[in-house]
Amino acid sequence: MRDLLVVTPSRGRPERLWVMIEACLSLSEADTDIAVGIDRDDPAAARYDEIVRAYHFAYSGEVFSVMAPRRTLSMWTNRIAAANAGEYRAFASLGDDHLPRTAGWDGLLLEALDDLNDYGEGIAYGNDLHQGEALPTAPVISAGIVSALGWMMEPSLRHMNVDDVWRDLGRAAGCLAYVPEVVIEHLHPDAGKAVGDETYAESAAGLSADREAYHRWRNERMAADAAKVRAVLKR
Repeated sequence: MRDLLVVTPSRGRPERLWVMIEACLSLSEADTDIAVGIDRDDPAAARYDEIVRAYHFAYSGEVFSVMAPRRTLSMWTNRIAAANAGEYRAFASLGDDHLPRTAGWDGLLLEALDDLNDYGEGIAYGNDLHQGEALPTAPVISAGIVSALGWMMEPSLRHMNVDDVWRDLGRAAGCLAYVPEVVIEHLHPDAGKAVGDETYAESAAGLSADREAYHRWRNERMAADAAKVRAVLKR
């Protein structure tokens, strides 16, 4: 079993993905692979394929892609995580606008999971230099939790508020670890570190619907999901 699978759906940003992959793997110290979700209708699909092929044997970690009809961030993430169940100890969610800056970033976050409990189950995240401790925008989530929930991103959400769900679940179950010495910078327009584009605009357009879905989850399903996570911790 490998240590970590980084799940990164990307659309319209192949060059940003290139930089992200280089940062992830060049600073990796664990057995870490990267899975890229690519929409079949993306005009940049051919360029994504070139990048994935270029990195396939560049480092010890494998980079592979999955191409399918267009999907949301949560749909892509859940599909890739489900397809690789049993193959990895944990899954990470990084956007193509996240850049690890810390050597051994993956190993340090996996160690944080080990420190949480005897089974290494939980949610660990570093400092994104924007939200900091307030929000796990690029978390590492143990495979046992993903399996127990049946998803990695709450399925009622398209894109927004998925990190609020991770934070809320981790706090409710007592298995959330913030590791400030691990920097995974979020180069997002809201942080003044990127220029808005069509992909950002489409995500922002769903903000209201995702916020409503998030509050429904908190009111209707959060307690049951937190109980599932606590059961994993107890084994």
